[in-house]
Amino acid sequence: MALICIKSLPFENDVDVPAMIRSITDDLARGADISIEHITVTWEFIPSRQYAVAGLMPSTQPQSGSHPILVDLHAPSFHNVNCVEAMMECIAFSISKRSRVAYSNIFINYRKINSGHVFDHGDVVRWK
Repeated sequence: MALICIKSLPFENDVDVPAMIRSITDDLARGADISIEHITVTWEFIPSRQYAVAGLMPSTQPQSGSHPILVDLHAPSFHNVNCVEAMMECIAFSISKRSRVAYSNIFINYRKINSGHVFDHGDVVRWK
């Protein structure tokens, strides 16, 4: 299971967000060996001038330098450090490739999900 929540400012040029989401999902499934049915990806846009870094509030997503694309990666606690690092790198590469935002301008925060801390398909999910 992996839940990837992405936030960015609007892009200056038209971007096919559904295609990006589909590609990010496929890339993570292949790159981290996770079944595609266990991957969820969302993309939300932060309204123009409502994202401040060092007091600056641009109207569109910078490609590099400031205002990174923000990503929360929620994944089960059974993943080891190497696996988590590989997932983050895979996600960053995929987002960068599709959005044309620099790899170095993507911020990913890993959020470990413990067994019994997820409710899905009508049940509390537990793992060993």
